[in-house]
Amino acid sequence: MSNNSDISYLKIGIFILTGLIFFVAAILLFGSNKLFQHSVYIETYFEESVQGISEGYPVKYRGLQIGYVKKIAFTNEVYPQQDAIKPDKIQSRSIYILLAITSKLFTNLSKDEIRDFLNREIIAGLRVKIMPQGLTGTTYIELNYVDPQNNPPLPITWRPRYFYIPSSPGMLTKLGDNAQYILNEIKNMDLKKLYENINTLTNSLDHVAQKTDQLITKTDGPIEKTLKNFQEVSQNLRILSEQIKLYPSQILFSGAPPPIDPGKL
Repeated sequence: MSNNSDISYLKIGIFILTGLIFFVAAILLFGSNKLFQHSVYIETYFEESVQGISEGYPVKYRGLQIGYVKKIAFTNEVYPQQDAIKPDKIQSRSIYILLAITSKLFTNLSKDEIRDFLNREIIAGLRVKIMPQGLTGTTYIELNYVDPQNNPPLPITWRPRYFYIPSSPGMLTKLGDNAQYILNEIKNMDLKKLYENINTLTNSLDHVAQKTDQLITKTDGPIEKTLKNFQEVSQNLRILSEQIKLYPSQILFSGAPPPIDPGKL
């Protein structure tokens, strides 16, 4: 009886051991890329929402994947504020994102070479942005270049633990800000007064045109040539009056608004 029990326990032990071996092999097989890859860590901070970004999401450099998101947290969790009386606003409201860069673009360089490279490229406009990916609603982190004068780095007061690249507002954030700006400008416009001014202008132009026509029809003599010029002016005034009635926006913009440049969003 005991021999049968020993055999059963042996079979169970072999089964469990075999399962553990397969489990470990699967982890090594599917996770070996991240377990054995050399990574360079870069951190950044966002004041905007990071909705749609999670740990493990891709990091791209000008469209080419170079790593993944390692960690997301509140900045004051990673760097606790030392002065509770005068807290750092950026430190208390920003989001910390740690990027693991596995591309040889970074991993083949020494720390000093990476530091020099990043300092040079940040001055040229290298920034971290949150980018939408097509119409699927997913997002990713991208390293790309922007106008450095219009996208200055956040004024941080702590010393980053890893290499640091400043962030820049994403496309959706900029579109939202521009739309809000336009709505505020329209809200602040006195449309009623503008409409009254346009009506006054068109009425004045009509009145001048009528008076000029009357003067021309009642006048004969050597100044006929000059009056013909007045007639042309009268006709032009009438055309201008009709154009203003049909297209009042020309008073504001002097023509059609310029097309939107996606590269400046």
